[in-house]
Amino acid sequence: MVITISIDDLHPEQGWGVEGDECVYYLEQLNEEFGCKFTLFIPSNYHDKYPISENKDWIDFWKSKDWVELSAHGHFHSCERDDIGECEFFELDTEVKVEERIKQCLKEWESVGHKPKGWRNPGWLAHPNAVSVLGKYFDYAALHKEHNHNLNWDCKTIFGCDGINEDNLNIENDIVMYQSHIAGDWNDNVWNKSNYLRMVESLKYLIDEFNIEFKTLNECIGEMT
Repeated sequence: MVITISIDDLHPEQGWGVEGDECVYYLEQLNEEFGCKFTLFIPSNYHDKYPISENKDWIDFWKSKDWVELSAHGHFHSCERDDIGECEFFELDTEVKVEERIKQCLKEWESVGHKPKGWRNPGWLAHPNAVSVLGKYFDYAALHKEHNHNLNWDCKTIFGCDGINEDNLNIENDIVMYQSHIAGDWNDNVWNKSNYLRMVESLKYLIDEFNIEFKTLNECIGEMT
């Protein structure tokens, strides 16, 4: 059995995945104790305040860990409209707008010497006109099983659900997929102490019952499709 763990919304703000943060400590402990690997979905300029191009040391901190995959999670992770949350690529409703935003995103990644293979929509949703463009730039898109499943992506797709506890685990093709957020008091699947301890107990059970291998999403994409 393969276990893959993905985490959304990391950016170089204290408390959101910076070296020394409590949430980072929990990830390091899970890797040290169990060999966990993580796919980190990172906005390239979160809320137009945290461009990764100005925070290369932060990217390098994560790139130095061979148990981490860095993937794209939109550019701003925000919208001008106030009725669709932070579904950035649902608001962008033409191919021209999407192409322009993706080029901004990838320029940020290029500046720190990394080309992400994976993509996840901010807020999970993407406009139908965005899908054909996004699929040209990424090897796979990690999507929510309740959203976007009827759209034709031009890349491989992985469908999971939003959770890191036993109640909403997603298991497909002998792969256990945990999906989480690094922080945010509006999410219940963040890396705080209680969720960390629950994950420890969950992993102990799975390791006792099954032959477990940890992989990033990119490493197990072939087994999911």
